[in-house]
Amino acid sequence: MNMKVARVILPLAVALVAPTLASAQLVTCSGSDCSWADLVQLADNILDLIITVAIIASAIMFAYVGFLLFSDSGNMENVKKGKKVFMHVVVGLVIVLVAWLIIDTILDVLTGEGLEERRQDIGA
Repeated sequence: MNMKVARVILPLAVALVAPTLASAQLVTCSGSDCSWADLVQLADNILDLIITVAIIASAIMFAYVGFLLFSDSGNMENVKKGKKVFMHVVVGLVIVLVAWLIIDTILDVLTGEGLEERRQDIGA
């Protein structure tokens, strides 16, 4: 990525991510009143923050790919680079979302929320 594009994308990324980081209340307890549920809630809050940042970053990268593909359509080198970056962003986003699904399922099982819903569906 050349420096001219980095000078545009970096401030844009900071401007989009900063409010999310500032409003993220990760810790829900204080001092000695923390319990296992608070630890699980902390993990869930961190996971949600990571997903939010990953989605914002992928949206910025998709905009960069669009810039590469449409700015120099005659330059095949930029078109190849744009397609390569597009595939990397898609694969990265899929990996992040699958990881989120796995971790969210594990947290639901640890907290028992997922199990209660399944028991009600079965009729037990």
